Amino acid sequence: MTTISPFAAGTYVNTRSTSQLLSLKGQLDTLSTQLSTGRTAETYAGLGAGRSTSLTARGTLSALDGYDAGIASAQTRVTLASTSLQQIAKLTADLRGGIASNLQPATGTTVTPQLAQANLDGALDALNQNAAGQYLFGGRATDAAPVKSTDVILNGDKTTTPPQDGLVTLVAEQKAADLGTGGLGRLQLGAVSAGNTFQLSEDQGDATGETRANFGFRIAGKPATTGAITATVDPAHTGLPATVTGLDHAPVAGESFRVTVNLADGSQKSYDLTASSTVPAGSTTAFGVFATPAAAAAGVNAFALAQGGTVASVQSGNTPALNATFGNGTYAAYDIGLSGQPAAGDSITVQLALHDGSTTSVTLTAGASVSTGSTTTFAIGADVATTTANLKAALGTALATAAAGPLSASSTTRASEDFFSASNASGQAPKRIDTTGATPTYKDAASTSTVIWYQGDAANTDPRATASIRAGANLDVAIGARANEVPIQKALAGFAALAVDGLADPKATTTPGRLAALSSKTYDLLGKASNDPSLVAIATDFGLAASTLTSAKSQNAATRLTLQNVVDGVESAPIQEVAAKLLEVQNRLQASYQITSSLSKLSLVNYMS
Repeated sequence: MTTISPFAAGTYVNTRSTSQLLSLKGQLDTLSTQLSTGRTAETYAGLGAGRSTSLTARGTLSALDGYDAGIASAQTRVTLASTSLQQIAKLTADLRGGIASNLQPATGTTVTPQLAQANLDGALDALNQNAAGQYLFGGRATDAAPVKSTDVILNGDKTTTPPQDGLVTLVAEQKAADLGTGGLGRLQLGAVSAGNTFQLSEDQGDATGETRANFGFRIAGKPATTGAITATVDPAHTGLPATVTGLDHAPVAGESFRVTVNLADGSQKSYDLTASSTVPAGSTTAFGVFATPAAAAAGVNAFALAQGGTVASVQSGNTPALNATFGNGTYAAYDIGLSGQPAAGDSITVQLALHDGSTTSVTLTAGASVSTGSTTTFAIGADVATTTANLKAALGTALATAAAGPLSASSTTRASEDFFSASNASGQAPKRIDTTGATPTYKDAASTSTVIWYQGDAANTDPRATASIRAGANLDVAIGARANEVPIQKALAGFAALAVDGLADPKATTTPGRLAALSSKTYDLLGKASNDPSLVAIATDFGLAASTLTSAKSQNAATRLTLQNVVDGVESAPIQEVAAKLLEVQNRLQASYQITSSLSKLSLVNYMS
């Protein structure tokens, strides 16, 4: 008889016993491993249904590690940036406070140009701060220092091709253009006619009005007179502002240029425009695409009008440059005269407007005797003709003094402010003056021979958005900064204006009131760094970023603790529980072995006995 082994009597029982023994042995091995390692399993497959939970939690924990590493790096960067801004704010406040507390109307201030230059050094050093080799104030450009040195900024760089002029040269050019050849701030005094009348006018040699729109004094209305002194408006010359009468081409889409506007308050503001087929309402960065140069010229005038002013200059960095033609401007002129011999105390006051939005005035009072070189009085002569000549001479002296004082100071601060508003973007270099014509004008083409103080990223975007750190699954913290942000520009311009003036105009250091006027304008310029936005506001941005990073780090720690507990619950094997299970399995396995051993020795004789 043949027996089929798997189906032989007792085979099933034997197989099942063997399987149970192997299962117990497997449990024993597993529990032994858990006891020695403290882990539930050595593979995710061994975790069973818990593997999905473990994998998800571990992925999040890994992401948290990345977030925390980024936060640690960002906290260093934010702290350094905040410290740098606080340092610049302190330098600004200290210099401004020093000017305010020490200003002497006659001589100036004990705050010296050397101190201003030291502040400029400190501010530039703070802006070149870096963390782990990455510069903080260059926007997206982090691999090189974002700002030039004080020496290059002031004195230029002769190692480049072409050599580049610094602020000293630009201030000297601005002073010369504002002062004019007659030294009266581009004002003119005509010859005495009829023995008792002469004319005070703005620059008559400026046929288009472009020069008057940018340089020298403007006569701010009819002079105020008392007594026998008279002032009459010349009806043919009432001082109309110039307009853009033509462009050599209509800007094409993508072409950028800078328009400087004379605002209603007398100050100037520059706008960087890019031609686009779509111009959002009220945009100050987009300029329409026009079919003809004439239509584009009208568009430039309309843009300036929308800002509340008229066009002062146009500058382009494109090739060819966008060349603007000006016209329609007329100079202002007033006939100054005497209706008879004035009495002592009769006076005339001429209000003068400067292109930084400020005004100054010249007041002359008739007197029986006058000290030589007086800028406040004129002598009553033997007759009307002599008195008129004395009035004209005294007015010339007073205007020259005002030109050497307040106007000179305005030249310095304007050139400095324009210099620091420039960047390496197309058409945004500092303005340079063209002296090839009969009267000076700003060049239409951006110069390549001028130092660009800021070398970082110059894109027209939110500076904070130039760098960000992922601090959480749905949290990005903006930590970018640029050294050319407006409040920083104003602070640097204030430091540089006071530091550079004597270098650009060394012969004027003894001009009465010059340093006082410059100190006063520097004080106002530094004050712009406290406007909205301000240095403090930028520092506050970084303070908020630091707070957000700290909060994110705390949140990540709490999340990590929760997830780690989940992972431990799935992956960790409790030692006491494993030990109990191991003892139980050992006992069961031992019993199974004993029973199996006993059954293996069982026979009919043993069974019957």
